[in-house]
Amino acid sequence: MSSSGIRAERDLVHKFWDAGFAVLRSPASGGGTTLPRPDLIAGSITRDKFLVLEIKTVRKDTLYINEEQITGLMEFANRIGFEPFVGVKFKNRRKGFFFLKAPDQLEKVKKGNNYKITFAIASSKGLSFGELIGEYHQEKLMK
Repeated sequence: MSSSGIRAERDLVHKFWDAGFAVLRSPASGGGTTLPRPDLIAGSITRDKFLVLEIKTVRKDTLYINEEQITGLMEFANRIGFEPFVGVKFKNRRKGFFFLKAPDQLEKVKKGNNYKITFAIASSKGLSFGELIGEYHQEKLMK
């Protein structure tokens, strides 16, 4: 993982903690083991939010994610009973993270069994950090 990706994960750890969540970052998630490991696990009893997250940063306007990562995220989420999300930051856009529910809000690529997230989809369907943790609601999801 790139140093900017690690920094992004660490920044999110602090944001979750400051928002009252217990949070755990899985260093080298996916590396050195065949067991699924999300990048972040976060939960708050007071907010009734329990999340497992795969975190990605990308310079381009399209992110491709290996199906195995999403399958692993889903399996981990199902075993622990938490909601699975992919957090993506488009570094060239300077908009912060968008969080999309896996696999429902991810687009399946026709060739291969991968997923993709475009900036257009992320900005129209994705949640901001505040929306993800329940600080406020996103109008477009409530309709």
